[in-house]
Amino acid sequence: MDALQSNYLIPRPLTLDCFEEIIGYLIDDPGSLYSCLLVNRLWCRIAIPLLWSHPFEHYAFGESAADIIQIYISCLPEDERQFLIDEGLKLPPPSSPLFDYPKYLQSFESARFTGAVMSWLSSGVKSWLSLVEEQGSDIHVDTYIIQTVIGSLLFSRSKGLKDLEIVYFDEDDDSLISDIISFDNAGGALSRLEKFVFDYSSLEEQGDKHLGIISNLFNFMSQCTRNIQDIRIDIDIPFDQDMVISEVAQSFARLIKAQKALKVLNILKFWRPEIVSFIFETLTSQTNTLTYLEVHELYQGQFQSLLDILPSLTNLETLQFHGFSGNDGENMKVNISATGPINIKHLHYKANKFQVDIFNLMDPLLQMAGGNLRTLSLECVTSEIVLLIGRNCPNLTHLSLSLTTQEIPESVSELLSSMTNLQHFSLYIYSSDPPFATTENLLQFSLSIPPSLLYFGFYLAITPYILEYFLRNCRAKLQVLTIHKYDNNLLPVITNYASEYGCLKKLLIDLDAYHDESSLSEIIEEAKKVIPIVDNIIETSYPFSGPYPETYVDLWNRNITVPS
Repeated sequence: MDALQSNYLIPRPLTLDCFEEIIGYLIDDPGSLYSCLLVNRLWCRIAIPLLWSHPFEHYAFGESAADIIQIYISCLPEDERQFLIDEGLKLPPPSSPLFDYPKYLQSFESARFTGAVMSWLSSGVKSWLSLVEEQGSDIHVDTYIIQTVIGSLLFSRSKGLKDLEIVYFDEDDDSLISDIISFDNAGGALSRLEKFVFDYSSLEEQGDKHLGIISNLFNFMSQCTRNIQDIRIDIDIPFDQDMVISEVAQSFARLIKAQKALKVLNILKFWRPEIVSFIFETLTSQTNTLTYLEVHELYQGQFQSLLDILPSLTNLETLQFHGFSGNDGENMKVNISATGPINIKHLHYKANKFQVDIFNLMDPLLQMAGGNLRTLSLECVTSEIVLLIGRNCPNLTHLSLSLTTQEIPESVSELLSSMTNLQHFSLYIYSSDPPFATTENLLQFSLSIPPSLLYFGFYLAITPYILEYFLRNCRAKLQVLTIHKYDNNLLPVITNYASEYGCLKKLLIDLDAYHDESSLSEIIEEAKKVIPIVDNIIETSYPFSGPYPETYVDLWNRNITVPS
């Protein structure tokens, strides 16, 4: 082999940009990143910014969290260290940090930050409780001092936060929320913000206090942030005065309007009658960018207001509801004659503690979405709602139904027979009775499964005979089978199906229901002889799993060969 050929065989070293991108995939794996620190100086310089971009995400309490605060204290200027000493705090001898760690911070979570401060204060004592017993109210003063000093350090040195999460409950000290806007360079630190989570819950009757804290923060952020793409708001406060809730809503509306490209909005427990006009009218300022909208416990009487603005949200792809509030018996008069079609592709309804008849709520949505809808997930489904789906949604690829009936109605079989593009189907009946009254009903259901179906998941009280009968008469070659109510007696039926038809690639079962690990291991090993992947159910509370519904389909389609 000559020298020229040899040069072609020797791999060229990676460029720095490629190397940084590769290590960047480890950003959520602190253990591997810590290992990178020890390789050489180059690896260390690349890993440090990633490790310190969101340090509190993995270490909110305990020794590691205390170490994070200690390292930040080492980054303080001498006058700030002396201030802490003058306040009676014991600091170790000063040491020069190897890096300017605060400048790498990109994610700030208030509750985790407070937890880390508490861990640092309690280091050297048996527990946080014992520290409180020893120092009494002084410990809360110390916590506030450390939060203020370190918080100001982080905001003043940060090149710009991407994520801000503020969480407050009754027992917390809400001073950190009000202090954020007074931190050095607070406006600059928040100017690049992309995600904002605000979770505020209080049972105290202090409306004016809450108003000042929340409104001031929202108004401040509306002046310095323009690039937030994801907002999640959960405000649960016992307001007594209309003026209070109105001012909070207006400040929140200003925050939304200030953003150039808001994509995701999630609103929980913030649906007082007097704020609906503020919130819904504000959404029209994001018509070209908003793709995901999730609302929790919307009052049924406010549903019309939402319907009126939906056609203007031309890029909205996902609409999700978590329960509805209000009187289930109220007569819903919904008018869609003045509204146009909507472009949503994914519609989801998850029930809460209030059992609501959703027929009058889903009817207009299904009519307006029509053929655009691809993914539909509904709970509290009646036979009448199944008929609605059949009339309005011919192009579904993913469907999940949680039925209120004890048996699978004929309307479900009729619906499935018409679904020529359906790839994913989940069915839930929370009953101990068999879902089929006769063998004829079972056959009708089995034959209704479209050949396009690749995934079938179910929570049904079925016997091995029912499952075998279904699989033998099902027209689809299933690649994924998910069983939420699993019985060991079903496994031979499933393995026989996998062996005979050769199409089953993945079996998902509720492994958490098993307490005998040895028995569980035997079950998995036996199934893996004929099924390539046997695993736990991804997420039992969602039909398609994932953090947001638009990612559900991607997760479930993994390991599935979808026809092009």
